[in-house]
Amino acid sequence: EPGYRGTAPTVGDTDNDTIPDGLDLPPGGHPLVPDRSVDVGVSHACAIDDTGVVCWGRSDEGQNTVPVLVNLVAVNAGLYHTCAVDDSGVVCWGENIDGQSTVPALNNPVAVNAGYYHTCAMDDTGVVCWGYNYYGQGTVPALNNPVAVSAGHYHTCALDDTGVVCWGNNYTGQTTVPALTNPVAVTAGFKHTCALDDSGVVCWGAGVTNTGSAPELGQSIVPTLNNPVAVSAGIYHT
Repeated sequence: EPGYRGTAPTVGDTDNDTIPDGLDLPPGGHPLVPDRSVDVGVSHACAIDDTGVVCWGRSDEGQNTVPVLVNLVAVNAGLYHTCAVDDSGVVCWGENIDGQSTVPALNNPVAVNAGYYHTCAMDDTGVVCWGYNYYGQGTVPALNNPVAVSAGHYHTCALDDTGVVCWGNNYTGQTTVPALTNPVAVTAGFKHTCALDDSGVVCWGAGVTNTGSAPELGQSIVPTLNNPVAVSAGIYHT
């Protein structure tokens, strides 16, 4: 119900399924049980089932070759690499030319998000990113109690007590966050970003003009939605 959005329970994601705790119950989920069972990268996808992680699609970099995982918590598919959270912490596999699969020391990580050539996780210290950093997408700014992170193409965004914070490449305005009211989720795409706030879904960056030529393909023009509870930004669509 609309009353759930923007209230205190929506902050936080206990089950690491990218749906804020307070928004789990309206669609029939539960804050302590992960509802997210599938994650789609650029050219491969992974799902969590009773056997663990199953990946399919393009696997020329080994992104579908799942290692042994113990007590899986979450999985996230990037460009040519995949990451998961299990009892050992964050585990990544696949392409590693930019170090995106070389996980640094983390302190009790609870979530991971695989971007194109970089990866970010959340642990007891906050947000930690590694891999390609030419545009500063891996240089995390000061954040105030972050509760979510999303790694895009050459930019990264997080949700903290101040709202949505983005950094990295801003060629199409993807890190210039507009005014938002009580944002509860953020997703970084290719050259655009979207968030969920009291008004619904808000997108910015590429796709706001819809010229029909890349990258302006209308991916940031939000259609009429009826009480949206989640959003995910892809390459040229949302």
